[in-house]
Amino acid sequence: MPRRRKAESKDLGYGSASDAILEAVGEALAMHGPAAVNVGEICSQLGVSPSLVNYHFGSRERLMALAVVREAERLVDDMAAITYKTWDSPEDQLIARIKFRMEWTQNHPGIDSMMNYSHIIDPVGEILQGELEARITAFTLADSIGLHTSVYGMYLGRALERPAHELGLDDVPELIDITGFLALGCIGLATWMTGQHPASRALGFEQPDTMLFLADSSIERLVRTVRTEVEQIRERRARQYGNV
Repeated sequence: MPRRRKAESKDLGYGSASDAILEAVGEALAMHGPAAVNVGEICSQLGVSPSLVNYHFGSRERLMALAVVREAERLVDDMAAITYKTWDSPEDQLIARIKFRMEWTQNHPGIDSMMNYSHIIDPVGEILQGELEARITAFTLADSIGLHTSVYGMYLGRALERPAHELGLDDVPELIDITGFLALGCIGLATWMTGQHPASRALGFEQPDTMLFLADSSIERLVRTVRTEVEQIRERRARQYGNV
């Protein structure tokens, strides 16, 4: 199960203060979102001056945005570690990735909400720009490449241990469409089925076994849908080009 990384020491030098503040804010945001971030209390617990927040981050809102982006980057790195190892099948590879994403969402509902609804931390669109925008683009692309690895593996009938483009495999444009569908499906599935969406939260509390059943069956259905569409593409291209 995904676990939060903890700061190793509170004996902070000036240079490590910003990292410790980011770490503490990420921990506060994980379960409860922005309402849990009390900058004064966090700085007091760390033994640093609250003035460092403005010095390093400019504002409470930008501090939270940086913490969210860092946690999202960690998520994508962790999912990449799962994806790019030896698997018996691309389906097993994809299922492991989806389940990790769902477990992460259960442990980081506050951050998940802020990732999916950026207006929470950037209501006028002035924070998630420049460096942050570039980092968001980078981890979103990395996430899509990881999903595409499993999709392309289904197309070839074997699990890939590296992205298709790194293996020199030819582009199959139709697979990119499936990857986009899969990306949206994984985000929605994680947010909805872990009971973090307002409309599903009550059901998750009242009937957790039902939610677990729905989650497992939804993963199976999502993977089955992707497999069916990939097989159709493979068959169509085989007729058109004579091979895959």
